[in-house]
Amino acid sequence: MNFFSYRVYWIMQVSWWLFTTLVLRQPTTKYFNQPMQLGSYLTINFLVGLFFTHFYAKIYLTKDRENGQMIVFPFVSSLLLGLVFFLIDYFFGFQRYRKPSMGIALEAYDYYQFFIESVRYVIIWFLFFHLFLSNRKAQKKELELANAEMSLKTAELENLKNQLNPHFLFNAINSIKALTIFDPELARQALTELSQLLRTSLSMGNQQLVPLSMELTLVRDYLFLEKIRYEKRLDYSFDIKPETLSLSIPPMSVQLLVENAIKHGIGKNKLGGKLRIISDYSQNIFTLKVINTGKIVSTASEDGVGMKNLQKRLFLNFQDKASFTLTQKDDYVEATISIMI
Repeated sequence: MNFFSYRVYWIMQVSWWLFTTLVLRQPTTKYFNQPMQLGSYLTINFLVGLFFTHFYAKIYLTKDRENGQMIVFPFVSSLLLGLVFFLIDYFFGFQRYRKPSMGIALEAYDYYQFFIESVRYVIIWFLFFHLFLSNRKAQKKELELANAEMSLKTAELENLKNQLNPHFLFNAINSIKALTIFDPELARQALTELSQLLRTSLSMGNQQLVPLSMELTLVRDYLFLEKIRYEKRLDYSFDIKPETLSLSIPPMSVQLLVENAIKHGIGKNKLGGKLRIISDYSQNIFTLKVINTGKIVSTASEDGVGMKNLQKRLFLNFQDKASFTLTQKDDYVEATISIMI
């Protein structure tokens, strides 16, 4: 039984055929007042119904059937099983019916009526079985579709993350390369920070979501490297609410915003600028903000891909419960991620 458990199946089987035997086919004529006759008749009916319907279910479920066969096969099978019950009644002389029990001769119409009645009890089982089977198949297809969508979602997320990582690594290495010329000691220290940064990023590799605390560890290492490079031109600070540290976000999302803020805002200003990272949680909304000195400008293609990927990752993980906005407020650019928890 591929579409439902054996336990459910056998509970259905035994319950239905007990009901059919003891209620629907229970004889009321005087002929069956004898315990032996009645016991034999009921036992045979129960076993025949149970065996033949189970045999039918096994055959039906082990063979792939076309649309035409799905109608013809149960229809013919119900007629055949009805014929078996008709023959059981024939063996007992049709004594469960009033005319034979009263000794009245049967006409051709009576045999036709007996056969229809035998099929009537059987057809109910076939209808219920196939309705139940169709429902279970539909549930299985929904589950398979959900699994397929999840696999597609996971594959797309992995693809998006893979597009971000090379860009991030390229910028970190460029920062250290600049240090090796002017201050080898600081370059060695920067390499230590980079190794910690890479260790953190690699630990994120197989995760679709990470706690904010892990993401901030990555961001702090990155900012340490950039601070060595920009010195007094980079002034950054964190305003993180403790209750947000355990909340989940897509990995490297804040890091991407910080990187863009430095590259397109602070890095292009001769005097440098300020960078502030803020997190808050209020009224079931988790908010992350990266605010930096600068103006919104058209980004290069690779940076545009990064922002689009961030939006896609937010949607794939949270659907309509997450949003990303980039706004200009006076001399500051504000990037905001909002997630409804």
